[in-house]
Amino acid sequence: KKIPEFLGEPHELFNYLKKNDVLVHHPFDSFSSTTVKLISDAANDPDVLAIKITLYRTGSNSDVVESLKRAAENGKFVTAFVELKARFDEEKNIIWAKALEQSGAHVIYGVPNLKTHCKIALIVRRESNKLKTYVHLSTGNYNQVTARLYTDIGYFTSNEKFGEDATYLFNYLTAYSYHKDWNHLV
Repeated sequence: KKIPEFLGEPHELFNYLKKNDVLVHHPFDSFSSTTVKLISDAANDPDVLAIKITLYRTGSNSDVVESLKRAAENGKFVTAFVELKARFDEEKNIIWAKALEQSGAHVIYGVPNLKTHCKIALIVRRESNKLKTYVHLSTGNYNQVTARLYTDIGYFTSNEKFGEDATYLFNYLTAYSYHKDWNHLV
């Protein structure tokens, strides 16, 4: 399903995603009103506890990076896994990764001998005294400029199995833990 345009408030977006998975097709569906909105809403939502994201290329003046910085400054646990082997963007990645660190985000600079090209975000939100996960998967980078040029797919879900797999993936990327029984990501 497509995210309806009327979802202006963060709670409305999360409530919608609790009941509906959403598939978007960039550049035909707006990257700013879907992906950037999700990260921005999460940064401002007092019920969001954590945001974890893999970043390969974000571009200059990134709304995603600004939202992540704001989230960290708002006291959320922000983890950004930054791939330093993003050809031609290594220096840019280091610059905005340092800015994320200065805002209080936890930045991981790649895994030795592994080029991480996945695009995934995990949002952990407190709802009714429980933790609920929201996942965004994409074929495209978290880059609002290239999202207007390249054809990519983005997938939003609150499916618990995707949330578990995303958690295992971030544990692997940030703590080198190993998990072999994937539910849906494979």
